[in-house]
Amino acid sequence: MIHCMSKKLTTIDHPIFVESIRYVKAQLGDTGLENLEQEVLARLIHTSGDFGIQPLLRFSPNACKEGLAALKDGAPILTDTAMAAAAIAPMASKTIQPSIHCLLDWAPSIDGYGLTRSAFGIEAAWQQFSQQSLTSSRPPIVVIGSAPTALTSLLKVIVKTGFLPSLIVGMPVGFISVIESKLLLSKSQIPQIRLEGNRGGAALASAAVNALLRASI
Repeated sequence: MIHCMSKKLTTIDHPIFVESIRYVKAQLGDTGLENLEQEVLARLIHTSGDFGIQPLLRFSPNACKEGLAALKDGAPILTDTAMAAAAIAPMASKTIQPSIHCLLDWAPSIDGYGLTRSAFGIEAAWQQFSQQSLTSSRPPIVVIGSAPTALTSLLKVIVKTGFLPSLIVGMPVGFISVIESKLLLSKSQIPQIRLEGNRGGAALASAAVNALLRASI
């Protein structure tokens, strides 16, 4: 049993990564988090190299469990950038191989729309996913690591369509509209993994999803 598990780990995770996560968890000690939440936290700290992530990370009740269940049921993943999609793709291919989409594919240009490309893309993508909901197993998991306008527009189109995502990973980064978009997310009842303040980014947002994907097998 131990031999098989070791083989599985070396197949999925590089030995240096395994050792890094072991170190992070040892430094964290008892966080009081559930196991899946602890895995997400450890992966974010590993990705950022910063234990200062810990007090900023927020989980709605059962968010990780609901996200994991959705992935296992075939939920697609919708990201705000190609960078986030690319960061998730390797782990996705090694695990349960969910479909991965970038909202920018719905917004090749924004001329004349009066919106940012990300805002227009998420609205168009969400309208399409909501129309496909009757034939889909689970709603998408939405991963926002760069564009606060995408997060704000997503929350608006959710109200408009009544179509809820399986999970939102809300970690836009920056100084303009970032904290405001996260505050709006925090006031919603949508399952969410959120990083407070100005910090975030594609690497951190995708790391949260990769932790759930790693737990799916």
